[in-house]
Amino acid sequence: MIASVRGLVLHLGPGEAVLEVGGVGLRVFVPRTLAEAHLTVGKPVFLHTFLVVREDALSLYGFES
Repeated sequence: MIASVRGLVLHLGPGEAVLEVGGVGLRVFVPRTLAEAHLTVGKPVFLHTFLVVREDALSLYGFES
């Protein structure tokens, strides 16, 4: 389980961000309000996360608290 991530914001899209964590780019789904208000490309961020494991996908969701 991935409980949290800390990394540099590489890309922002509608409802998602790509964070560089230890040299690996992780796509994290985030609420649009969080992305618009608190995330900036090139800035570090810390997110609490929830990993959803399905047969066809691993989805990582990030939250401020």
